[in-house]
Amino acid sequence: MSKIIYELKMFSSNLIKEPEFIIDGMKNILKIEGYDDEGRINKVKVELDSVLCYKKTSTRFTPKLYDSYDKIVELLDSDWLNELKAINNEYYDFWKPKHFILFLDGIGMYEFIACEIEINEYE
Repeated sequence: MSKIIYELKMFSSNLIKEPEFIIDGMKNILKIEGYDDEGRINKVKVELDSVLCYKKTSTRFTPKLYDSYDKIVELLDSDWLNELKAINNEYYDFWKPKHFILFLDGIGMYEFIACEIEINEYE
């Protein structure tokens, strides 16, 4: 089960360039630029704080989308979170992480185990 956090105002099939992925300590930043259905350029910056794990999967090896096509979703029943909790319940309870997912057409799936997410549109 997933909960939509943010829906892109652009089509991932119309990205201007490959998303920019920045790692800054325990913060991960994903910058995405693309055209919407009216040909306007949209830019969004996704900042994830206290990132404990992340991965990117190719479109050819993405087994399930979790309703994350051009959307950032929080996966509420996450096997990955359950696995982390089983490994170290004490730290899991301290961090209270969440599982965020975004699938971009032709790029692949980004997944993050993080405590917080902030999404900003910019010019």
